[in-house]
Amino acid sequence: MSEQTFESALQQLEQSVARLEAAELPLEEALRAFEEGVRWSRECHQFLEQAEQRIEIILKNEQGESVPQALELGENG
Repeated sequence: MSEQTFESALQQLEQSVARLEAAELPLEEALRAFEEGVRWSRECHQFLEQAEQRIEIILKNEQGESVPQALELGENG
């Protein structure tokens, strides 16, 4: 089994949302899709929190203080 990535978790979340939006699901199926969506949403949130922690570590100076950095966006914003 491969390790879960943010992109695959996000794709699963999008699929759960699409199932809820696209079809007239019976109540039990809708609840299952909703539960899956919540689970994938939490999974994505955890990935983003971990990324934020890694960024904070990278941006600390030698004294352990956070150093503000300007965010430079590419042409696509």
